[in-house]
Amino acid sequence: MLEEQVIPRILARSGTQTAIRLKRFHSYGLGESHVDQLLTGVEDLVPDGSAKLGFRAHYPQIETKVTVRGADDADIEKKLLPLVAEVRKRLGNFILAEDDDSLEGVILKALRDSGGSLTLVETFTGGQMAARFSPQPGAEQVFRRATVARDLGELWDALRLTVPQEITRDSAEAVAAAARRGSGASHALAVLIELDDGPDRIDFGGTICLAIATETTADSRRSRILGGREWVRLGAVELGLDCLRRQLYGLPVTERIDFERT
Repeated sequence: MLEEQVIPRILARSGTQTAIRLKRFHSYGLGESHVDQLLTGVEDLVPDGSAKLGFRAHYPQIETKVTVRGADDADIEKKLLPLVAEVRKRLGNFILAEDDDSLEGVILKALRDSGGSLTLVETFTGGQMAARFSPQPGAEQVFRRATVARDLGELWDALRLTVPQEITRDSAEAVAAAARRGSGASHALAVLIELDDGPDRIDFGGTICLAIATETTADSRRSRILGGREWVRLGAVELGLDCLRRQLYGLPVTERIDFERT
């Protein structure tokens, strides 16, 4: 709001002829200090000092904001070009979306463009992955169904699985494959979470085993996230959706993130 509304009005009242534009990058997997370190010196690509870098952390995502002022739109575009290219280069695969796009919107676009569809399996997340997709425009063309269960026995019964009832990468792959077959979707994402025992404290965590199944492939990963029950829940949702984005766009699914623990 400051960059888009307040500053332009102040400049207009002062008689200064200028334009201003805000470019936003949404990322997941890198902490704020890590992003700040990676982007050190980016503002210097615009020597007149009219480019400013800022961050807004809202776990599990970080929004990187680049504000550029110029004489007109053409001047801003010229300044933005090297900045945008450098931010994309330095943050790389960790950029989920840009400007008004969202992670779920990027996933739905990839599925729509390829004629694909999606089914989900969630434990402990309370259906939050499904809630991210359902309201999106055009979701009815892509999103088939979600299976949400807190008890593994209930989940295994629903999917008619005979593999051991445990949370491993192998079982996550079996869950995803069964969900995909049952729904007829081209892709299935399963996120299984085993919580630690004990009080909900900063050192409380969970083990996440997730898998993405297609007709011919299965990608999976195991991760540990600490920080309390809500931190684990939010992190598991974002990790699962980010891995699906990566699979759809041909990026590595197992690239390590700052929030993981061994």
